[in-house]
Formats: sequence, structure tokens, C-alpha cells
Amino acid sequence: MVELTKNFMRILPNEKKKIQLIPQAVICHIDESAIFQQTVESEEKLNHYMRENYAEYEYINYKLEQVFEPGFAKNIEFDKIMKSTSNEHFVDFVRKDTTKTPIEQLNSLFDGIKKTTAKEDLLWNLKMAMLISIARREGCSYIFIGDSATRQAIKMISMTAKGRGHSAALDVSVDNYQSFPDICIMRPMKDMLAKEIAFYNRFSGIDKYVISPFNYSTKMPGKSSIERLTEEFIVSIEQGFSSTVSTICRTIMKLTPAADIDYSRTCAICMMPVEPNISQWRKHITVAEVEDAEVPTGSETTPAITTAPEGDKGCDNCNGHCHAQSQPKVDMNNFLCYSCQVNLKDYTERSIESLPPYVTEKIHDEGRDDRLLDQIKDFLIEDNE
Repeated sequence: MVELTKNFMRILPNEKKKIQLIPQAVICHIDESAIFQQTVESEEKLNHYMRENYAEYEYINYKLEQVFEPGFAKNIEFDKIMKSTSNEHFVDFVRKDTTKTPIEQLNSLFDGIKKTTAKEDLLWNLKMAMLISIARREGCSYIFIGDSATRQAIKMISMTAKGRGHSAALDVSVDNYQSFPDICIMRPMKDMLAKEIAFYNRFSGIDKYVISPFNYSTKMPGKSSIERLTEEFIVSIEQGFSSTVSTICRTIMKLTPAADIDYSRTCAICMMPVEPNISQWRKHITVAEVEDAEVPTGSETTPAITTAPEGDKGCDNCNGHCHAQSQPKVDMNNFLCYSCQVNLKDYTERSIESLPPYVTEKIHDEGRDDRLLDQIKDFLIEDNE
């Protein structure tokens, strides 16, 4: 993709009628070596390749752990983290522990997630959040992502399996200009098979610059995650039926976002639109309680009580034990899309506390707005009255 973009940035003397489609571009690399030691040398190699072959580009490098720095939150002074208070992921907001380094926070975040699928999704969402923030900082109007047709087909099937149908048209679209008002996300290689891209790199002599990616599914069996299983499935079918990927991609081209989709209400983690009332729908299709269940011998159930901080007496009747009611907990599920809600079940309390500031800030701000709106709703006059 870098090589093709370069060809559209320059006009040779004998090509006077050629239009310079891309006046300038910034190449951004996100270093993941903090969680994948196998990629430690990637940063140095890319720096060398870019200086040697693509000097006309502005090249910038960020480390994945920098997502915990203030520059990737709207309010640079935001210093709170979420503290899980129940198994249903109700959270309080407390001050951030400043003794942890960003690398420690990053490792704590991923080490506390149980399943590979949830890890892969979060990793992708963190990188996209960083790219959006960096693009705005650099004044870029477009983000080019090098997804091939093969990768698009895999993502389409895996995202459907993971419950991302509501935003699938945006997640895999050729040009997503709806999700962010100031940035368009494009996939210019969506018609190229992975094998075709490999041949292009070989014939152009740039295959020696390609650095193989590494993630949680690399060299893992097919059942390690949903996306890894989908990849194995699609690639195996493509070997016998060469039109499999192209057929899926033609279907992708026909997808359009729902007419009533609300782009102002987005998921705190993946930043894609949230389907309304999804939490209630999820509860209707999920077995959460079993009636007449026997309590194991020797076990007791004790109600959770939150004690008010020193100096906060609560009401006159409870001697400070109703602080949980005066400071209501926030249900994280109300600020996530269905797919991220499903992944949230695999997050431990340690992972909840280690989520990056942009997630915590959005839940904190929207939760506060929702509580204020709920308090004054009886005094509001609707437009149709």
C-alpha cells in the first residue's frame, strides 16, 4: 500500500495530464513490542526502510502503551480509572494509580482477559483509537488501511459471528465517512487477494521490506479464536473454490448502514454506533438466573455493602451504609455495543481497572450526563407538547 500510494503522489515529466490524487501522506507505525517480544526489531527495521526508500513520506512511530498517556483522551487532565464493584461490571470511578508505568498498565490489561477473541478485538480497537487521534493531530482527512480482499472476507464472517452485525457495514466498508465527521477510513486494496499482493511485492522487489505481523493467533491452532478459525475456514475453501473470497466481497459491497442508525451514540471501546436498547435485548436471550437453585452446603450469600468514605454519614437511618445509593454505580454495558458487551464477560477486575483513559473518560462523562438527564426528566418540556 505504501508503494502504491507513492505512485499516486508523484507525476513524471511525461505524465503532464496525470492528476496528483494524493498531495502528501503520513506513514504511522504502532509498535506492539510491549506485548509481543517477537516484534522488538520491527521499529528499527521500518525506520531504516522508510529513510532509505520512502524519504518523501513523513514517518512517525508510536508505541501501543502510549494509549494510556493523556494525549489520547479528550481531557488531558483526566486522571480516573474504573473500579469494578460487581460481577455485572458496575463500576465506580477512582483516582488513577500513578505508580504503574504505561507498559505495566498495558500488560495488566491484556493479561487479565481470558479469551483470545476478546484480546484480538481489544488490540484492534486500541490501535484504531490511536490512529484516529493521531490523524486528527496530524491534520489528516483520510486513513488508509491495507486490508486485502482476503482479509475483508475473513473480517466479515468473523464479525458476524461475534455479533457486530449492526456496525458491520462500517467496519468493513471501502470508505467509512459516517463514523467520524472529520475523518474517512478507506481500504484501497479491498479488491486485491492476499496472493495477488504477495506477487506484486515480489515482482516490484519490495518483498524484502515486508515484516510479517504477529498477534495473539500467530502460529496458534484454528480454534484459538473466532477470527483464526474463520481465517482457516476461508483459506481452505478458497483453495478449492477460487471465487469464495470475491463472492463474499461482492456481498460486502452491498451492505449499507441502517437508516435509523445513531452516529452520536457510540461504543466506548470500539467507537462504532451502538444499537439502542441492546442491554435489554441481551438479557432477554441470556440465562442469567436459575430458579429454585440449590445453594451448596457450607456456602452463604452475603449482600454487598458499600461503606461511605470517612466524613460521609449517608442518611440518618443507615449510619453511612447507603453511600452506594447516593453515588450510583455505572453499568459499563450501557455504553458498549453488543459485541463489546460479550467480550466484557472475559475481562477480569484487573482488566477493567487497566482500560485506557479514552474508554474511562467516555463512560464517565456519558454516565454523568445520563444521571443528570434522569434527575431532570420530569421537568423537561418536549417539543411536540
